[in-house]
Amino acid sequence: MASEAILKLHRLVSGLKRLRRSGWVERGVEDPETVAEHSYAVALLSMLLAELRGLDPLEAARIALIHDLPEAVLGDLTPREKRLVEGLGERELEVVEDLAKSMPEEIGSRYLEAWRSYSAGGDPVARLVRAVDKLEMGLQALEYAKAGCAEALEIYRSALEQIEDRELRRLLEEAGRGLA
Repeated sequence: MASEAILKLHRLVSGLKRLRRSGWVERGVEDPETVAEHSYAVALLSMLLAELRGLDPLEAARIALIHDLPEAVLGDLTPREKRLVEGLGERELEVVEDLAKSMPEEIGSRYLEAWRSYSAGGDPVARLVRAVDKLEMGLQALEYAKAGCAEALEIYRSALEQIEDRELRRLLEEAGRGLA
């Protein structure tokens, strides 16, 4: 059994359960979601959409659940902050590589490949998860806007601009009708 990997992964996940999403904090959202809550929503939506599109739902869930793991070490950086961090991609990769090294080789390589796939965004499943990441952010923004945080609509509009998947962009547009 890979007890080191289990304990290391749990430490990362525990950090994500406490880490509030910084974009919501900056906009004054009362009791904003954590990174773990966001990742969970991305995973569920990605699994469903992968199945609907004939893609691998397990791989979609794996990618979605690890896509924010480096934030447990590096923090939840806003897009503006990310531009200021030199070598951010390499630092994120180091976090995932460190975790993968503690796993049995076959499993570790699978997780590392899932991370690399997400980062590159070239594979259909990774592209879907990247789009769902933005979709979920936009849907959450609408929830915060409905609860009275008008500043959240800025993130909704940003999510709309970033989603290249026409079907998902249309879904987010429909969800925002009357609010945005």
